[in-house]
Amino acid sequence: MTALLVFSLTAIGQTQSRIGLWVVRDQLYSKEKIETFIDFAVQNEIQDLFVQVRGRGDAFYRSNIVVGNENLNNSSWDPLEYTLNRAHQHGLRVHAWINVFLLWSADQKPKNEKHLLYQHPEWCAVDADGVKDIQRHSADFNNIGTEGIYLSPLVPEVHEYIIGVIRELAANYALDGVHLDYVRYAKNCYDYHPVGRLRFRQQSGVDPLLLTISDRSLYKGLELAEIDSLTLEWDNFRRNAISDLIQNSRKMLKETRPTTLLSAAVKPDPEEARKHFFQDWQSWLKQDWLDFVVLMNYTRDSEQFERILKKCNSNQRKDKVWVGIGVYNQSRYDAMTKALITLNNQFPNVVFFSFDTFLKDPQYFTTLRKAFEIARLR
Repeated sequence: MTALLVFSLTAIGQTQSRIGLWVVRDQLYSKEKIETFIDFAVQNEIQDLFVQVRGRGDAFYRSNIVVGNENLNNSSWDPLEYTLNRAHQHGLRVHAWINVFLLWSADQKPKNEKHLLYQHPEWCAVDADGVKDIQRHSADFNNIGTEGIYLSPLVPEVHEYIIGVIRELAANYALDGVHLDYVRYAKNCYDYHPVGRLRFRQQSGVDPLLLTISDRSLYKGLELAEIDSLTLEWDNFRRNAISDLIQNSRKMLKETRPTTLLSAAVKPDPEEARKHFFQDWQSWLKQDWLDFVVLMNYTRDSEQFERILKKCNSNQRKDKVWVGIGVYNQSRYDAMTKALITLNNQFPNVVFFSFDTFLKDPQYFTTLRKAFEIARLR
């Protein structure tokens, strides 16, 4: 994923349209880089900046919990504070974007011995084969289709840590919002952490590892209906762990900084998100635990893109479902088509991934704006 800038345009129908842009953490390495995306926001009528301040278990702000990013070279300046000051001078809102469970992804491990990877390796995720994420290399993650080392959502101390990270940010900075990324499991073959297995066994009487056996004749003393029921219970157990974190984040923010918006970047197909990543974002919206989600609908296929939008039509306020469009993987004209499809389906808010593309090709965004101009004329 990446970070987000949001542009305000005039109303489409009766709903104000917002355009967002994810801005990755490497744009925070210097004041000059920050000035570049601030200027871009001002010049293009951007209202909201979603700035990635916690990427791989490291901070682009002053923290007593999270180690500082290595590329900042222990400098005294604070990228988040600088961004907030400059953005607020121009009337822009700033959302702190954090990677929640994804902790590390490179073969070269962190240099700082205080990094969470070293402090609590026992918190890292485990798959159904008993392989710990922390034992894998980048090539392994590529082969299994995951992004890197995840923290286990089933370890209570991990939840306490994440809530502490969000609380510190909200307490110390005048944030307009907090944006959660990787707030899910790496895949549905996770998480078989010993702590999670023990907790489920105490609840159900069964080790969830037994439910991974494909030959059901090997289940001793269990009827097929019982196996199916336990499998559903295990899925709900994992799903509820993520939902509890979302609910508790909302509760904490209301206590710490009540005006702060809470959002999440989510898998775009709601059924796939719920079943394969245990990310029940439709429920989060219905419970009012989030102010909005951003669908990571990065497909280049226009028909698939629209099919996903139609799955999100039911019982959701469309201003709470922002549509993310990839610009890194398709032409500006293809991306403009996706924006038109989004607006035609009455989703007013669009987010583009990512700012790097517009930095390399200034004409790209000029083309994308035409989609909103066309929508205004209809």
